[in-house]
Amino acid sequence: MAAGRSDLKTIGKPERRVDSVKLATGRGTFVDDIALPRLLHARILHSPHAHARITRIDASQARTVPGVACVLTHHDVPRVAYTTAGQGWPEPSPYDAFMLDDKVRFVGDRVAVVAADDPELAQRACEAIKVEYEVLPAVLDPEQAMAQGAPVIHDEKDATGIKDAARNLAAEINAAVGDVAKGFAEADQVLEQTYRVPYVQQSSIEPHVTITWLDEDNRLMVRTSTQVPFHVRRIGMPSSGAMIRRTWKGTWVEVRTINRLSSSSQVMVT
Repeated sequence: MAAGRSDLKTIGKPERRVDSVKLATGRGTFVDDIALPRLLHARILHSPHAHARITRIDASQARTVPGVACVLTHHDVPRVAYTTAGQGWPEPSPYDAFMLDDKVRFVGDRVAVVAADDPELAQRACEAIKVEYEVLPAVLDPEQAMAQGAPVIHDEKDATGIKDAARNLAAEINAAVGDVAKGFAEADQVLEQTYRVPYVQQSSIEPHVTITWLDEDNRLMVRTSTQVPFHVRRIGMPSSGAMIRRTWKGTWVEVRTINRLSSSSQVMVT
């Protein structure tokens, strides 16, 4: 360890966080603290099914709700595959997600998106969207999901990087350090066990929220609750020429847009 190294200035030495005092005293500014004029609030219509195909979706009634600015379904957005991981480069994860798709793959999957003058209107418009599903067999156990004849979750042709779509195997990682066989042979004891853990959330004090707006130079500004703004730029806006600007009060992603957009295009997603 570096504890006894007097020639090191940082390694092995305690460092005070630059934002610790304002976070502990409640003076830190988070994304949800921002208030912009003419801000639209987005709500997502979620799937009630673990595995289903959307056979019909009708958003016409939702679009007539006063105060609703936009309703999007899979018919209204480009079909661009992306990865929900983004923890390395070159990106090893499968590109198997779409903003909106005609197939849902878990309870809570995105079906439609609404932007309105306030959250209540957006939620009311979501509830006005009529959706018909073809419910498909669900796979809820990882071993059963990889068994022969199991329902295939990602059967779309435009997803790439999936290790074995027929077996519902998204990725495979093999890692070894040194001579593993020799290590087992020389070990006093070898313990083998299978561990199953639930999906977890680290309970951050900031909610998942994003605010976007156009500045006076028609640049799309994105403020989002992320640890890694370069992942937002690379995954969400790979061809936009995004520039990152960090401030003491959060992370901003600045995007130069090509098309002129209305200056009232401000959306808050929670």
